Amino acid sequence: MAPPPTAHRRRPVLRLLAAFAAVSAVAGVLTAGLVVPAVAFSGSLTSAGVNIFDELPADLGDQTLSEATTILYSDNTVMARVYDQNRVVVGFDQIAPVMRDSIVAIEDYRFYEHGAIDMKGIARALASNAGGGGTQGASTITQQYVKNILVEQAVEQGDTEAAAAATTADGTEGYARKLREMKLAIGVEKEMSKNDILAGYLNVAYFYNGVYGVEAAARFYFNKTAAELTLPESALLAGLVQNPVAFNPVKYPDASVARRNVVLNRMLELGKISQADHDAAVASPLVLDTQRSQQGCINAGSAAYFCDYVTRIVETDAAFGATADDRKKLLRTGGLTVKTTLNPQVQITTQNAVNGGVNPGQSPRMAASVVQPGTGQILAMAQDTTFSLDTDQTGVTTINYNVDKMYNGGNGFQTGSSFKAFTLAEWLKAGKSIDSTINAPFNGSDPFSQFTACGVKSRDSKIYPYSNSESHEGGPMSIRKATADSVNTAYVTMEKSLDLCNIAATAQSMGVHLANPANGSIPKQKASDMSNTNDVEGGVNSDLYVSPSLTLGVNEIAPLAMAGAYATFAADGTFCKPIAIVEVLDTNGQPMNIPSADCKSVLDPNVARNVTEALQGVISGGTGTAARIDRPAAGKTGTTNENSDAWFVGYTPQLSSAVWMGHADGTRPLNRDRINGRGRRTIFGGTISAPTWKAIVGTASDQMNLPTVGFTPGTNQGLKTTTSDGRIKVPSVVGRSVSSAKSALQAAGFQVKVGGSVTSNVDKGLVASQSARSAAAGSVITITRSSGPAPVPTQEPSAPPSSDSPGIQLPTELPPLPDLPALPTN
Repeated sequence: MAPPPTAHRRRPVLRLLAAFAAVSAVAGVLTAGLVVPAVAFSGSLTSAGVNIFDELPADLGDQTLSEATTILYSDNTVMARVYDQNRVVVGFDQIAPVMRDSIVAIEDYRFYEHGAIDMKGIARALASNAGGGGTQGASTITQQYVKNILVEQAVEQGDTEAAAAATTADGTEGYARKLREMKLAIGVEKEMSKNDILAGYLNVAYFYNGVYGVEAAARFYFNKTAAELTLPESALLAGLVQNPVAFNPVKYPDASVARRNVVLNRMLELGKISQADHDAAVASPLVLDTQRSQQGCINAGSAAYFCDYVTRIVETDAAFGATADDRKKLLRTGGLTVKTTLNPQVQITTQNAVNGGVNPGQSPRMAASVVQPGTGQILAMAQDTTFSLDTDQTGVTTINYNVDKMYNGGNGFQTGSSFKAFTLAEWLKAGKSIDSTINAPFNGSDPFSQFTACGVKSRDSKIYPYSNSESHEGGPMSIRKATADSVNTAYVTMEKSLDLCNIAATAQSMGVHLANPANGSIPKQKASDMSNTNDVEGGVNSDLYVSPSLTLGVNEIAPLAMAGAYATFAADGTFCKPIAIVEVLDTNGQPMNIPSADCKSVLDPNVARNVTEALQGVISGGTGTAARIDRPAAGKTGTTNENSDAWFVGYTPQLSSAVWMGHADGTRPLNRDRINGRGRRTIFGGTISAPTWKAIVGTASDQMNLPTVGFTPGTNQGLKTTTSDGRIKVPSVVGRSVSSAKSALQAAGFQVKVGGSVTSNVDKGLVASQSARSAAAGSVITITRSSGPAPVPTQEPSAPPSSDSPGIQLPTELPPLPDLPALPTN
């Protein structure tokens, strides 16, 4: 005959209660006064209880707590915190003594007197429960610590059933859970001191409002550390853990204060505090100074995009783990402290300048990055949008326009004439000079066969048309002038005398690369278009597309890469990969490996210095005059075909910045947009991007108290230093400013005399001539200023200006080119 249903329920309960007795025996605290209601233990039942107890695990396992990662600015202030649980683990000595006393008084006042299990407490609870005196708990702090760790482990593994089982309070399951806690608690007290257990409990406890652990609770509720907590603050937090929902001080302040006073009364009863301290604490009002949790980069303000970039570096770089899952777990639970390169002052300056350049409420977008030459440290990263998931509003996006696609960036943007700096560097590497004269056509139309890639002439007869928008931009001119005025035909002519692959390789050595190599918006060249070699298969050199339009900026690059590349010129040819992180400490404060800037010399210093010399002319009297600041600076404008993208990339010896402006959601002319309430017929790199660069670099230089220093002059490229009779070659200084010419000549060992002025095609005020091309060391070289050119009739039909010209006129319309990327203008 089957036993009645109650028998099934009673048998496991009896066996579990027998196991409780076994635990008591093991603990050595079983007393004659222990009352177990309605249970008479037989020898066999006790034996069964011992067996159950022996079968339970004794090792709690991994007790590592999920801990928040803190991301810091360069000045160690908090930018954001990233976590699954808002927790900061602290040691016993980092918790105020009154906080430790408060939690012991209210949760387990005999904590330091009993073992892992408080048998007096169990007896009292069993007697009370059996006598109808209400349900009492008897868990020690060690047992509560065990329970919370089990919950943590279950949550970490995504095991919701195990998490629920770790908190089951009723019935057979409740007894089983308690029994397991007891066995594990005994094991814990064998391995950990009482102080460490107490600290562990305070670190694992939940204090509501998404706050775990006493340190995070102190910061959230009172804006202080756990070591700084006062008596009433400690009592409030100690009272909160029993029922965080009911005693939430933010929502239920009266209930939380009443509970706080219960804790204070208990501390007085136990002699932990004096009557005076008790009365003062009870009388004190509840004063909260709640701080936002700064969970996630969305709370990082203007630094949100940079913060997001940092998290994606941690999630993708092998320095932080072997697999993507390992790296993500480390970021969100590993308790890292990540010190970044971002200067909060420069960041605010950059954000203000970008917002001032293009108001966020409009359709055009603007982005800017600031990099420190010689270190690669990213000092600022801003764009005229708000970082938010609510992307159906204008000016709201999570996409970071400054970085590559793999870091949640866009596809990059065509750089226009700002790419010419890399062609100039290759020109100088080939032994040529910035003062060489080149005969630039007013308009050009050349077959691909006139261009060389990787040592091989193209086999294609397809025609590549190119032109200048200004009719007078043609004829003989120096490379210096062609750079300052951003003359397309001069640079394509230079390109024809160089190797396209070498130009691309020079750019790549300075960190220039496609923001999204998988993007199909730039059509790949057919194998027959350019040489089909191992270096340029299908017209691609590494991840840059190689074509005759290379020098005019057809490749789509992110602003951060351009800022880092131009920083190479500022650092005399040393390229440092832009870096966002300077230090990462693990949860124990030990440094971890981080991605390196890998600084290395990629250009001869003299090449870099001569590029700088030419780019200074862009600001002093070329297309970038709107970027002039009160210190030496060099840079280049860039405007793409149909004025769709407008760039200014420039640098001082201490700061390099790239400013991009355009439409992030597709290529269309900026000329049709009304920007900041003002309509413009045409927008160039020098129109808005250059003055924005000025507002960033000029202001940041002053804020950082950077000294005003000049660039080191280079010697003229392509000239021998001595003649056959031993005389010294005099550097060519025609076309330079007087001060620059004097510096170059004096650096070469000559004395300098400034003469009068003469009519010259060289811009007014610049050096028109010099007295010698070779001379004995120490000789006096006389230089003469230009008074400007004599009036000459226009030799070509009138046409709109170059897109990088300071003039406000319409650009030339070019016919579409089949199978070619859109042709950038200056």
